Amino acid sequence: MLHRALFGSLERLTGILLEHYAGWLPFWLAPMQVVVGPISAQTEAYALEVAGQLNGAGLHVETDLRNEKIGYKIREHSVAKVPLPIVVGQREMQDGQVTLRWLHGGHQQTLPLAQALAELAQQNQYPSNLSGKQPGRLENP
Repeated sequence: MLHRALFGSLERLTGILLEHYAGWLPFWLAPMQVVVGPISAQTEAYALEVAGQLNGAGLHVETDLRNEKIGYKIREHSVAKVPLPIVVGQREMQDGQVTLRWLHGGHQQTLPLAQALAELAQQNQYPSNLSGKQPGRLENP
């Protein structure tokens, strides 16, 4: 193991972030942001297509093609603290949609793929200071 002050600082920062967020890192900071899981073997090709488009939009995506029940897959990815499992089934494939299951917020929504791509790309942006002030600086009255 390499030991330098530079690496120690990064390790401490990572530890502080993980402790602060209790492992649930914000969507833009999560190392694995999205897992696409097909419900059946017939929708695997669509799941790979969705994952490819999400990857093209700059998201960190995995596809879970294991022969397991979808509830088991979602539970496993929840324990791994992946912020967004995307479920695709026969109905989503026919309509060109995806079902987003936000684990940290606990809500689920079905959206057209293009709309989901736009919203996820927006959420993947690094948060900026909207007030125009630089953080940590006081302005003169």
